Amino acid sequence: MTDLNSELSYLQAFRDAVDEAGIVAMTDVRGKILDVNENFCQISGYSREELLGQNHRILRSEQHSDEFFREMYRTIGQGNVWRGEICNKSKSGSLYWVNTTIVPLQDDQGKISGYLALRIDISEQKRLMQRMQHLAHHDPLTGLPNRVSILESIQRVIDRQPEKHYALLFMDFDRFKLINDSLGHDVGDKLLEAIAVRLRKSVRATDTIQAARLGGDEFVVLLENLKSPQDATRVAERLINTLSEPYNLGGYTIYSSASIGIVTSEHPVSSASEMLSNADLAMYEAKAEKLDRPVVFDRVLREKAQRRLYVENELRDVLSRNELTLFYQPIIDLETEELRGVEALIRWFHPVGGMIPPDEFISVAEEMDMIIPIGNFVIDEACRQLADWRNRLGEHAPENMHVNVSRKQLEHPTLISVVEQALQKYDLPAGCVHLEVTESMIMHDRDASIATLNGLKKLGVKLDVDDFGTGYSSLSCLCDFPIDALKLDREFVKKSDRDREVTLIHALIILAEKLGLEVIAEGVENTEQLALLQDLGCCLGQGYYFSRPVSGKDLEESILVGLGTTSPVAKV
Repeated sequence: MTDLNSELSYLQAFRDAVDEAGIVAMTDVRGKILDVNENFCQISGYSREELLGQNHRILRSEQHSDEFFREMYRTIGQGNVWRGEICNKSKSGSLYWVNTTIVPLQDDQGKISGYLALRIDISEQKRLMQRMQHLAHHDPLTGLPNRVSILESIQRVIDRQPEKHYALLFMDFDRFKLINDSLGHDVGDKLLEAIAVRLRKSVRATDTIQAARLGGDEFVVLLENLKSPQDATRVAERLINTLSEPYNLGGYTIYSSASIGIVTSEHPVSSASEMLSNADLAMYEAKAEKLDRPVVFDRVLREKAQRRLYVENELRDVLSRNELTLFYQPIIDLETEELRGVEALIRWFHPVGGMIPPDEFISVAEEMDMIIPIGNFVIDEACRQLADWRNRLGEHAPENMHVNVSRKQLEHPTLISVVEQALQKYDLPAGCVHLEVTESMIMHDRDASIATLNGLKKLGVKLDVDDFGTGYSSLSCLCDFPIDALKLDREFVKKSDRDREVTLIHALIILAEKLGLEVIAEGVENTEQLALLQDLGCCLGQGYYFSRPVSGKDLEESILVGLGTTSPVAKV
């Protein structure tokens, strides 16, 4: 008797524990509710009297398919235990999730007589998971779908191969970095939020239109069910107009237009990343050409993309394969037409692809962060070549070497030490090395540029402003930066047949003279330009009239051939 009492006590304790922790219900084989515990009533919102006798379908939500329930009833109908997560609907209409275990109950003959369901409330965990899922697929600033989400959406469209056309619009906002840097990140964030609001209003996100933010100031819009590819262009044109209207943010009126690239299903791809890349390429084309209209990806851009990929892949090991070399363009004394210096210009000779021009690979190198090691190579090789000429040619060697420096090099903390090491390595006087920077480059981050340029000046190297006159703050840069020479942009020389340009060139030469700066005219191509520059008092020049960029060997031979003549530089 004691054992029986002990067993009954154990069973009662077990039932109490289950009753306390779980949500319990018992139904017959048809689903009629026979019994529920208090937890069941609390979570469902029904009283015990309202539930008893009702079919369990009273709690069914619309979150599960009919097949979901058919599979569940097949399992328990065969006498097996079913486990899974179910979303139920309470009396008030709110939804709640329960982790459910349904156990078939059998009578003495082994026939199923009903079911016991034990549930655990997992609503909070579900809400947390849904929140995490939302955060994983949405941009926290704008609330728009993010890169992960839109790539998934694009891939679904590609895999579905719909009969109607679809397209992807890739947009980037002009002047965003300037706005961010000058007005602060708070204003920049408000601009991004305002852009997102306009996108939502313009595209009215539906099953066939979806806007997303990739990051920074890059947004995309996925369009489906288009009657023709031209529909995508019309949507993009409408967005350009909408997004270019001024933004009033935090007391500022901000203007920022969008560059938009389009790729349509007329150029099918197998992956979302490829489609995104093609649209990105079309956007860059629109931005580079400063167009106020969208650019549609086509065969020409595809070939350009394939070429870029080829260049990118081959560029990774270009230094270890010793495929880079330097060419040199003479800088001439315009009065005597004698050689004064040379500008080092990088060239890439690929064993299969032949000569790959700098304007094709330099921008790729910058995006790949290869420009630092390549730039360091240029500094080292230019110094080596000048030292070699000085040792072998003596007084006939070029007096100085001009080397271009990229913005990333200027911003990199090792630039000063790289230059210093090259000077020491080849025992070169620092004053014979000119580093050339552009106005826009040094104005990108004035304080950092001033610090770096001052550090270079302490080494004794000379600093030139290249393409002078094309920047947005030419005069202020002369006052704020330790500059030694100005290189007049070739566009001034090209247009020197016009009075306005002649007056400007003359004014710049006089200004430079007053400030103690040398002036080097770029792009001298004929005798008329040479004569004009001489009359205006310009001392130095370079251009095709004197020589195209040539190899070190060819330049050296031209110097040797020119010895004893009126000009030590032969036209090559």
